Amino acid sequence: MRSVLVTPALVQSGLGWTEAELVRAKIVLALVGAAAAAVVGLFAPVGPVVVAGAGYAGFIAPTLRAERAAASQRSDADRALVALVEWAEALVASGRPIETAFVAIAERGPGGGLTDRAMAAAARSYALGAPLFPALAREAAGVGLSTLASIAGDLERSRDLGRGALVVLRDHRDRLRASERAKSLDAAGRVEGRLMLVLVLCYLPALMLLVVIPLFLGLLDGLFV
Repeated sequence: MRSVLVTPALVQSGLGWTEAELVRAKIVLALVGAAAAAVVGLFAPVGPVVVAGAGYAGFIAPTLRAERAAASQRSDADRALVALVEWAEALVASGRPIETAFVAIAERGPGGGLTDRAMAAAARSYALGAPLFPALAREAAGVGLSTLASIAGDLERSRDLGRGALVVLRDHRDRLRASERAKSLDAAGRVEGRLMLVLVLCYLPALMLLVVIPLFLGLLDGLFV
């Protein structure tokens, strides 16, 4: 029942809604939608299916709002993660200890709401004496940032595995850059397809008027001569 009423994207949405507030909004909007359709039914032939559809639309509207906000937050977090790893790599390459580098970045924030929130919470835990990267992995997992949690886990294990933090950061930097390039190429491919469709829709009527229809009329005229 909870999975029907509460979307998992609520945590990532950044809207500040609690689960109870989301459920309350869904119920209220469902009742408002159904009531509005019923009022319209007093003046127009509206059946119960339309009333039920209006209620359902009101019921899912808060969920759609939360999911759209969460998608925007995830997109911002992906971009912020690239900046975070690049900044950390630059600071560590200049001689800054890895924990100090991450705390310095957390104070400024890499620019994504979810990433900033996880970084700030981990920095506060670190200031209280908790290990930084386990805290960061826990906070990142709590808001659904699996890639950031993976980076934090790899940095925590790098000492046990004999790998330097700089090597781990550069590996993740290269993977994130490759992922961003793939996303850019995919987006460009979708835009190209849409542009081709627009061009076809724009020029097809002109082609019909200037070429196909005159040719067809000419063939018909030749048949009756």
